[in-house]
Amino acid sequence: MAAKIEIIGIGNELIHGSVADQNTIYAAARLSALGFSVTRIVFVGDDLKSIRSALKEAGKRADIVLVSGGLGNTGDDITVEAVGKAFNRPLVLHKGLQEELRRYLDRRDIPWDPVLEKLAWLPQGSEVFHPRPKTCGFMLTEKDRTFFFLPGIPEEMKRVLDRRVIPYLLQHYTERDVIRSRTYRIFGLMETEVEEKLAEEVKAFPTLTLGYYPDFPELLVLASVKAGKTKEADRLLDRFGEKVAEVLGRHVISDNGLTLEEVLGELLLKTKQTLAVAESCTGGLIGHRLTAVPGSSAYFDRSLVVYSNRAKKELLGVPARVLSRYGAVSPQTARYMAEGVRAKSKTDWGLAVTGIAGPGGGTPEKPVGMVWIALAYKGGCFCEPYLFRGNRAQIKIMTAQTALNRVRECLLDDTHLSGR
Repeated sequence: MAAKIEIIGIGNELIHGSVADQNTIYAAARLSALGFSVTRIVFVGDDLKSIRSALKEAGKRADIVLVSGGLGNTGDDITVEAVGKAFNRPLVLHKGLQEELRRYLDRRDIPWDPVLEKLAWLPQGSEVFHPRPKTCGFMLTEKDRTFFFLPGIPEEMKRVLDRRVIPYLLQHYTERDVIRSRTYRIFGLMETEVEEKLAEEVKAFPTLTLGYYPDFPELLVLASVKAGKTKEADRLLDRFGEKVAEVLGRHVISDNGLTLEEVLGELLLKTKQTLAVAESCTGGLIGHRLTAVPGSSAYFDRSLVVYSNRAKKELLGVPARVLSRYGAVSPQTARYMAEGVRAKSKTDWGLAVTGIAGPGGGTPEKPVGMVWIALAYKGGCFCEPYLFRGNRAQIKIMTAQTALNRVRECLLDDTHLSGR
């Protein structure tokens, strides 16, 4: 049986939501990947009674308890005191730690501050990790349970976990499964649809577990398998990946962590094609996403934000009569925008979006959320209508995502690539 691990995050800032937790997420991911079983994650505030209770309860359930936070020298850093009370261990001055702290500060010409002595008072029987000026870490064993106490500062916590805790666990806990995971980015299907489509496939993989995590506008599907050996786990993941590709098709953006804009960039590079964008309702969001990828200048030429009708006419050559008769949010205008930006930039593809992001401006004929997406290429131009739901920000995000995804789908379609 794999060792069971519980993780405790300490700090009022965590339970009040004023600071986003990083430590428990990082620790859980690292430990799970190594085959340890993380069974519970708990958050408690800077309260002696709460911390004491959390430590005692975790010790009853888990083989290993990982605690992060509350080891500093300020008044609200009370983890050490809580440990002493929970396990009836007196706090003793660790003279070696005190001296090491002094030497550490001296080497960096940092004057000694008496309040730092608090860092050297630890529960009796503690084994100390290498100190830093304001953070430290230690471990102790209580009734055959191993407790690790790590700093709350993410950089320090990760350093101690990777350099001290994980090597210790790998040495002392040899019975563990090999766990491999793969994350699929899905777009265009709801969670229930994905779960239903994969239900039969999952049955063929007894050690497979799936986790569904909405990440608007995408759905992340985390597939994890357990096996006795690494090669076996990788083989199972590869087999399941084939099933995912077969069942979900082009709804799968990636299975290797790449974002939609990164995947699109790779396709454009591979096919040696270029793209230009004309944006109205998204206000530059598509260009921002494309340029977030390093090296995107190799395939992305420009993004023209043509928010007003005047801009559409002057920069893209949209005829005044078209805007007057059909309006800015229309297939006619979208086509002119896509063809115009492609002609001016001399790129292979010209992408255009125009719509009503709201909350106002909608009509019965053109409600809030109506968007036209056009894509011009050597063989012509197609234009499609969409009706997105949500607030202004969500409509803009969905428009950008859908537009980029349509380019991706076209690049995957041999019909559009033939003759290039």
